[in-house]
Formats: sequence, C-alpha cells, structure tokens
Amino acid sequence: MNWGRAVGAGLGAGFVQNIVNFVLHGLVFGGMYVDQPAFVQEPDSMAMQIVWFLVVALTIGVSASVLFASSRQSWQQGARGGLHFGILLGAVVGFHQFYLTLVVNDFPYHVAWTWLAIDIISLGIGGTVLGVLYKRAD
Repeated sequence: MNWGRAVGAGLGAGFVQNIVNFVLHGLVFGGMYVDQPAFVQEPDSMAMQIVWFLVVALTIGVSASVLFASSRQSWQQGARGGLHFGILLGAVVGFHQFYLTLVVNDFPYHVAWTWLAIDIISLGIGGTVLGVLYKRAD
C-alpha cells in the first residue's frame, strides 16, 4: 500500500462526500429536519458545526481509503470497484447507525431510513472517487 496515495485519495473522497452530504442532508432532505425539534439549531452554532462536518468527512475518507488500499486487489479496476467497495461500506456504516437510532426514545423512524440511504449513496460516491484515484497494481 502506498500511504501517500491512500491519504491523498482519502482526502479527495472525503471532500466529495462532504459535498454530497451537504446536498442530500441540506438541500434534498432538508425539509425533513424542520419539523423535528431535536434537529433545529441556532444559526450561531452552525458555523463551527460546518467545520466539524468537513473534518469528520475527511477523517472518514482517509480511513476508508486506507481500508480500500489495503484490500485493493479484491476490487475491480477503476470506478466500478470503488463503487462496490463504497456501497458495501455505506451499508455497514448505515446499518450500524440505524441500530443506534433505535435505542433513542422518539427518534423519527423515517429519518433513520433516510440516513441509511444517504450513507450508502455518500460512501458509494466516495468509493467511486477512491476507485478512480487509487489505481490497482496489476
């Protein structure tokens, strides 16, 4: 595994995932959060949260990239292999997160399902970026 390439690809994937999550959570499904008091934030608190969203996305991107690079020979060449990796990783992360929402009282069930779908989509796209940026050594 080439650590420099893995970290670089992970930062690229994390940045793309951050944009995808902003579009999905903020624009596509943003209305879902309006009626839920637990999700309503004061505008002043959002500035720092935006920074943390980026930091977390980059951290997840690099972590996923190291896992992808370590198992690169198991995946198809190019974007398709990365997409398969990302979808499977998204399902694992999403189902884990989905279970956690079941132990929170009055957590909106439809939000948990939406988050699962967003995780699969977001990590699928991030995995596609990894597949393009981290080439397989055949």
